[in-house]
Amino acid sequence: MKILFAASELKPFVSSGTMSASVLKMIKSVSKKCEVEAILPFFSTINRKKFDITPTAVSFEVEVGEKREKAEIFEAIHEESGTKVVFVANQYFERDGLYGNETGDYPDNSERFIFFSRAVLEYAKISRPDIIHCNDWHTALVPVYLREIYGKDEPLQKVKTVFSLHDIRFQGKFWSYDFGLLNLGREVFVPEKLEFYGDINFLKGGIVYSDALAVSSDEYLEKIQTEEGGCGLAGLISCSLDRISVIKRSDRFVEIYKKLLAE
Repeated sequence: MKILFAASELKPFVSSGTMSASVLKMIKSVSKKCEVEAILPFFSTINRKKFDITPTAVSFEVEVGEKREKAEIFEAIHEESGTKVVFVANQYFERDGLYGNETGDYPDNSERFIFFSRAVLEYAKISRPDIIHCNDWHTALVPVYLREIYGKDEPLQKVKTVFSLHDIRFQGKFWSYDFGLLNLGREVFVPEKLEFYGDINFLKGGIVYSDALAVSSDEYLEKIQTEEGGCGLAGLISCSLDRISVIKRSDRFVEIYKKLLAE
């Protein structure tokens, strides 16, 4: 069983909050029982020399709106877990900050992470994972694209998705004028899917489209079902309880993977 972890952060390469440590914990645990790879944006803040990150011969183009952006693949070994880590390089990630600077969020963050989400799936066509495990809004479009485009044909037809919710406050909400960048049909811009009070909500898409969802505690699951703690998504969370697992020990993810692949 092969698992591809998709995230925007992973210790020690890049970290701005708790997600990077949580992803590391999952990878260390799951890699004891499964073949694991991780894929990250190659932010310019990542120290290429320190982590011995090397180029590969792999590159491909990714469709973003009317453009085709080149993704170049670099790789390294995660010293603590022994996991292969793949980095997606593009001009989108050649900036001083991960998601913004002192003036605020980057105005093209939707475009940046549409690119990264599709790059994850383009790489998955090469890597051939059984499960893609996504994390927070930055990779929330991976399940959407898998269901709407990539999973309709081989080699990704049987791939399942797991989506870990680390911090529901950050949802990847963008104005509707960015919808054209997605290259998806208008039928996905509805309240049951990506539309959120007139905007696009990446995190909502991940919740709707993923095969399984995970949170770290019963307390957090209860919190995000409240009006305040759910940050506008409490109703969706409550309607998705049949797909949500509380994972207190990361090795339990293996059980979820096996169950999904047996369906």
